[in-house]
Amino acid sequence: MKARDVMTAHPSVITPDDSIHRAAQLMRDRHVGMLPVIDNLNDRRLRGVLTDRDIVVRCMAAGHDLTCAVREHMTARHLTTVHVDEEVSAVAHKMRRDHIRRIPVVGDDEQVAGVVAVVDIATRLRPADPLLVEGIERDVSMPAEAGG
Repeated sequence: MKARDVMTAHPSVITPDDSIHRAAQLMRDRHVGMLPVIDNLNDRRLRGVLTDRDIVVRCMAAGHDLTCAVREHMTARHLTTVHVDEEVSAVAHKMRRDHIRRIPVVGDDEQVAGVVAVVDIATRLRPADPLLVEGIERDVSMPAEAGG
C-alpha cells in the first residue's frame, strides 16, 4: 500500500503571507491540526507546515498576536515529507523516527498532493497490521530526545 492510498487528498493549505488568524480559522473550520504551507495556490509547492502547536507555542505563548504572517511561525527547515508512491511502511517509519502525527505528501514536482495522519494509517491498516499502528501511536506520543 502506498502513501496515495491512505492520504487525505487535496488538503487545506495556507501561504507564508497569510495571517496566523486565517490559519487558525482554517484549522477550526476544517477540523485539522496541521496545514501545509505552499508558495502559491497555482504552483502548490511545499514551503513548510504550520501546526496548531506552532500557533500556540511560537505565536501566542511568545506574546505575538494573530495578525502575524504564517512565515514567522511555520516550520520550514528539516521538513519530513513523503512521496505519493512511498510505501506506507516508509511513511510509518518517518512518523516514528521524527515523532510526528501528520506528514505532507508530495508529487514529483514537490507539489502538495495530500497529508497522511496517524489516524489515516490507523483506520486503513489496523485490521491488517495492528502492531505497526500501535508502534506509530506509541512512538509519536513520546517526546523526541534532546538534541535528536
